[in-house]
Amino acid sequence: MKKILLASLLTAACLPLLNAQEGYWTDPCGAPPGKSEWLKKYQQAPQAHYRSLDTLVYVPLTIHILGNDAGEGYFSTNKLLDALCKLNADYEQANIVFYVEGDVHYINNSAWYNHETVVEGAEMMFANNVENTINTYFVSDPAGNCGYNLPYAGIAIKKSCSDANEDTWAHEIGHNLSLPHPFLGWEGGVSYDNSIPYDYNDPAPPYVTYDYTFFKDTLILDTLIIDTAWVELVDGSNCQSAADGFCDTEPDYLAFRWLCNGNAQSQQEQTDPTGAKFRSDGTLIMGYAEDDCQARFTSEQIAAMRANLYEEKADYLSNQTPVPAVSDTPPTLTFPSNDELVQYDDVYLEWEPVENASHYVVQVSLLPNFSSSLAKEYLSTEPILLLNDLSSNRTYYWRVRAYNSHSFCTTPSESRQFKTAQLTSANAIEGVSAPNLFPNPAGSGEPMLLEFESNSTFSGHLQWRSATGQLIYQKGVDITNGSNRLELSTSSLPSGLYFLWLESPRGRLVERVVVR
Repeated sequence: MKKILLASLLTAACLPLLNAQEGYWTDPCGAPPGKSEWLKKYQQAPQAHYRSLDTLVYVPLTIHILGNDAGEGYFSTNKLLDALCKLNADYEQANIVFYVEGDVHYINNSAWYNHETVVEGAEMMFANNVENTINTYFVSDPAGNCGYNLPYAGIAIKKSCSDANEDTWAHEIGHNLSLPHPFLGWEGGVSYDNSIPYDYNDPAPPYVTYDYTFFKDTLILDTLIIDTAWVELVDGSNCQSAADGFCDTEPDYLAFRWLCNGNAQSQQEQTDPTGAKFRSDGTLIMGYAEDDCQARFTSEQIAAMRANLYEEKADYLSNQTPVPAVSDTPPTLTFPSNDELVQYDDVYLEWEPVENASHYVVQVSLLPNFSSSLAKEYLSTEPILLLNDLSSNRTYYWRVRAYNSHSFCTTPSESRQFKTAQLTSANAIEGVSAPNLFPNPAGSGEPMLLEFESNSTFSGHLQWRSATGQLIYQKGVDITNGSNRLELSTSSLPSGLYFLWLESPRGRLVERVVVR
């Protein structure tokens, strides 16, 4: 209830502020600037806090993928796996491993999918968050930012800022685990609202001001809260009290996206309050250098994040037993064979199971490069998939990638192609109604039953046919007036997709069958 009230107060009190500061919330990171009370206390005596630096810590994520009201625009599963792989690579140095708790949540809401303010993002989070996990929302536009973290709610990430080589997610989780920007205080220039021009060739002022309104995690009655940050000196003499408070992050006054030079430093030279010249360190994930320059968290940042997990977010750590890793061997595709002709609205795909995989993402595309604009994605918990939404007379390419809640850096299978066509005729027998075939799928050798009603007596043939329509087996059957119950044997059928045909002068009844 407290969080809902917070969103309401923010909406009423702070929307004018957001509009007045257009541009201030269009940074690469829209996380509100500030330093938590916990971090201030921690930095007074870091060694007094438990950090267990050499122990792997497993942290749960809840993933929310937004689409518009029509269910369009979802962040793809393949890209999500790449982003998770990159996230864990970024945190490997910290001995922190992220895993996905439960199923991915898909939410259709156009207003949240493209939201203009962090207030709307907070409302989205309060309505959908799962407790004791880091909630991350992948959207089309998170208030004009690549991403942001709200200390009282969760993380929003822009889909287009979540490629395999981007560090946006790692940056926002750094905020979630207590880390400020290394340029804390400069988010609005030397004044919180960018109202005072500044030349980096001139000595910086001894302190800068920044808007602290959205950082507060308690009810806010003020419409604007301004805080002060000391400007960090090149000689490090005030590093514990200035900017982010970490002495192994060098001075940085650049609160905008920048390219680094050949030494992984900013091209922009800056001047500290004493007149000392310097360039910002581009390797810091919590900075604003381009992603190809960012690479690390510092030792002090890592220690703070781990202490924050143990002390502030201990509920995240209830499950420290990882599931076994998915095999490095990519899936082997088994059916259909390459270039095989298949029934367009009953396409059966099969591959060899992958050790320790709990899920498979299957991509089906009209192009061999699996262009995201023309590729369909399907999820399966079994090494089979039945599709009925493809078009006839087309060539499709497909591939499979295995994963589980802890394993994301997996390799997709090689691709295959198949062709679709209309291979079966009309599916009806005059006078026959309510057919029921079960169990379906069936285990190999498991008998199946076909039940239906008939308004007359007639003779026909019962046939097993392959997925391409080839006759495998048939026998004659006599159909009686009333209820009919036919037992079918699958003992001679290996795993795969089949069609059961009941052929008669009155028509043909076709049922799709999966044998496992």
